[in-house]
Amino acid sequence: MPVTARRTSLSRAVSQPTEASTVRPIGRTVAKHRKTTTKSGAPRGAAAAVLSVGLAVGGGAAISVTTSPAPASAATTTLTPAQIRGNAPINSHPYLRFGDKGKTVSYVQRALHLGPDGYFGTSTVRVLIKFQRSWGVRATGYTDPKTWGRLTWAAKRGILYGPYGKPAATTFRARVLREAAKLKGRPYRYGGTTPRGFDCSGYTGYVYKKAGKKLPRTSRAQYSATKHISRRSAKPGDLVFFKSSGGRVYHVGIYAGGNMLWHASRPGRPVAKAKIWTSKVAFGRV
Repeated sequence: MPVTARRTSLSRAVSQPTEASTVRPIGRTVAKHRKTTTKSGAPRGAAAAVLSVGLAVGGGAAISVTTSPAPASAATTTLTPAQIRGNAPINSHPYLRFGDKGKTVSYVQRALHLGPDGYFGTSTVRVLIKFQRSWGVRATGYTDPKTWGRLTWAAKRGILYGPYGKPAATTFRARVLREAAKLKGRPYRYGGTTPRGFDCSGYTGYVYKKAGKKLPRTSRAQYSATKHISRRSAKPGDLVFFKSSGGRVYHVGIYAGGNMLWHASRPGRPVAKAKIWTSKVAFGRV
């Protein structure tokens, strides 16, 4: 019958393989089923994928994809907010505050004539408040755009405090220089601590007492009682200590700026202003 014949021919066509189905795929067809390899220069952090393809008998394809997590990079470091702020570009005028740390904090400390340790601590806050008051900026203890404007301007010119509300430390050093100059020509006297005659530490002790602060008697004791600062940070009115090759303090004077000092040098020479004659010196501030 016509219908049976058609069903029989159709079933034979499905059950028997055709020429096209027995030929092995070549060219681009084969490439679709090849296993991909991962190059050694693949981007860091890319997920490794394993693709499995199974061909079903009925002509369908079963695909399963498995991904493995990206390995952690040893070079990757996580910065805290304090480190991010502390290393922000200077021209961005960042808001730096207590606890921040980084290169930008060191810049602020150098501008404030502090030892740049890169940590925004209590000493940085204290000096920054003095700086802000002296320039008529709101004294907050942290940096803001107005503070940055004054700070960068002052740093380029080597200036610290401004004309408004100068802190007591600056006024004290000015008094030290005035008192030191008044004693010019006074004789040297070993162990002397009065205008009748001075030795080196007797002279500095007398001047500082007149300016408002008391110092220990000897040069070594005065060195121990002061905050040690760099030559770059030293200001007129600070103390200059002279050291031997072994590091022992043997002389002291009052820094006058420009590589000069006021001192009582030795017998036969009166109190005078003179050049600092050696590089083996240290500076101290009360």
